[in-house]
Amino acid sequence: MLTDIGILSSVLLNSLIIGSGYAIVAMAFRLMFSVSPFFNMALGASVALGAYLGYALLPMFGIYAYPLILAGVILFTWTQEAFIYRPMRQFGASPMVLLVVSLGVYTIFESVIHLIFGPQYQTLGTVAELSQINLGFAHLPLVQLIIIVLGLVSLIGIYILLQRTFLGKEIRAIAQNPDLAFITGININRVIIIVSIVVGAILGAYGVCVGYDTGMEPTMGFNILFKGMIAAIIGGPTVLAAYLGAMVLALAENIGVWFFASQWRDLIAFVIFILLLWWQPNGIFVRTPKKVSCEIKTNKTKGKRK
Repeated sequence: MLTDIGILSSVLLNSLIIGSGYAIVAMAFRLMFSVSPFFNMALGASVALGAYLGYALLPMFGIYAYPLILAGVILFTWTQEAFIYRPMRQFGASPMVLLVVSLGVYTIFESVIHLIFGPQYQTLGTVAELSQINLGFAHLPLVQLIIIVLGLVSLIGIYILLQRTFLGKEIRAIAQNPDLAFITGININRVIIIVSIVVGAILGAYGVCVGYDTGMEPTMGFNILFKGMIAAIIGGPTVLAAYLGAMVLALAENIGVWFFASQWRDLIAFVIFILLLWWQPNGIFVRTPKKVSCEIKTNKTKGKRK
C-alpha cells in the first residue's frame, strides 16, 4: 500500500514538473498567437537559444550571464518580428506562408547551433546534493522547483498583463478583432513587438532551466515547442486553459508511462490530443454555450357566444 502511494506521489510530482514546462511554452505560444495568429515554429528556437547561450556565457560571466542570456533571446525574437514577419504581413502574407517562413528560421537556427556546438548532447552542469529538496518520497532538484515556480509566475504575470493593464486591453482587442482594433487607433505592430519581447524573456528563462535539468541538443526546440502547442490546443484559447491543458497532458503521459514504457510517451500524447479534440474541438476548458430552444406557445381560448 505504501509503495502504491509512493508511486502515485511520484507520478503526480513528475506530472507537475513536466506539466509546468509544457505550460510555460503553451502560455508563451498562446500569448504570441493572440496578436500574431500563426504557428510560429521559431519559438522553439528561443528555448534552445536560452540553453546554448547559458552554455557559452555562464563559464565566462557566472551569475552575471543570466541578464545577457535573456537579452540575447529577446533580441532574437524581436529581430524575427521586426525584420521578417512584419514586412511579410505588410505584403499580405497568409498565416500558412508565415508558418513556412518560421520553420525556415528554425531550420537555419538549428543548423547554426549544430555547426557551432556540434550534434552531441550538452548540459549546463549537474545538480549538487545541497540543491535538492527532500520531500520524503522523492528528492526534488532545485532547478525543477524553479520550473514549477516559473510556470506559476508566468501564469500570474500574463493574467495581470492581460486583465489589469492598458496593454492587455490592446492585446485582447487585437485577438478579438484586429481590423476593428486598427480602426480604433491601436498600433498593432507596437503591441506585437512588446509581446514578442515578453515571450522571448519567458522562453529564454525556461531554456536555461532545461539546460540545467535535462541538457540540450540542437533539435531540442522542436520537441519542446510541439508539446507546448499540443497543450495550448488541448486546453483552449485562454492562458489559464493552456496551463491546465499542459497539466492534463503531462498527467496523462505519466500515467501511460507508469503502465507501459517511457518510449511510448509521445504516442500517448498524440492519442490524447486526437481524442480530446474529437471530444472538444475548441479545447477542454472552454465553456460551450448551451443551446436554448425557444418555443412560442399560443393559448387559444374559446369563448362561447351567448
